[in-house]
Amino acid sequence: MRTRGSIAWRTPVYIVTALSAVASDQPLLAQGGPPLRTDDPGTPGDGRWEINLAFTTEKRGRGRLFEAPLLDLNYGVGERLQLKFELPWLFLREEGEESKNGLGNFQIGVKWRFLDQASHGLDGSVYPQIEFNNPTSSADRGLVEDGSAWTFPLQIERRFGRFSLNPELGYAVLEGEDEWLYGLAVGYSLFGCLELLAEVHGEAQSDFGDDDLLVQAGCRWSAHPNLSLLGAVGTGIRHPEDMRIELVAYLGVQILFGKELPEDPAQDGAE
Repeated sequence: MRTRGSIAWRTPVYIVTALSAVASDQPLLAQGGPPLRTDDPGTPGDGRWEINLAFTTEKRGRGRLFEAPLLDLNYGVGERLQLKFELPWLFLREEGEESKNGLGNFQIGVKWRFLDQASHGLDGSVYPQIEFNNPTSSADRGLVEDGSAWTFPLQIERRFGRFSLNPELGYAVLEGEDEWLYGLAVGYSLFGCLELLAEVHGEAQSDFGDDDLLVQAGCRWSAHPNLSLLGAVGTGIRHPEDMRIELVAYLGVQILFGKELPEDPAQDGAE
């Protein structure tokens, strides 16, 4: 499997998005994106910034990888476009080897939401992204894989009152063997400022001969109209031989600023 971290095993691939959660009695409107891996069609809104700062970990086999921190910057251009830049600082620990740390790969992307639930009954977006090495020695030291990767995911979301259903399907063009990416996320707005989350997310080789599947549960809490706390934990349920994901975890904050938040919650979204 392609990884943003170690050659031997995969860091959590957070196709990082953001939720514009507002502390009110209105249900939250999206569930994909941080702290989950499955993305959703939401965008920040015209002239608005979303900054996600997180600490993540993944344990599998003989190693453990940390993103500490993971920085994800997003900017809305109009109501349907989003620009993204992401960069982690990685810490890799493997049994019997010296610990390594350094910059992870850069990731940039553009999301276009081409369907809106208000007029089409559901939201839909495409989100092409490219991941590539930074100019440091991280690839030479085995902290990240050498080369670039393109991903072409499609996100759909349908809301049913306080419930939200969000499938995603994508294809990754890698230096080695290409992969399919897929996921299904669900969310439930328990209160206006708290959303409960769950997902199944997988990555499979292009011939589906080898895949990696995990489940996660998490939540988002809107502590302030411009600040949300994010958390999730999960484990692998299907995996390549001797590479089972024992634990994945995500803890972060999301900061929103820029143009005034829209009064109509239907305009709010997630990266």
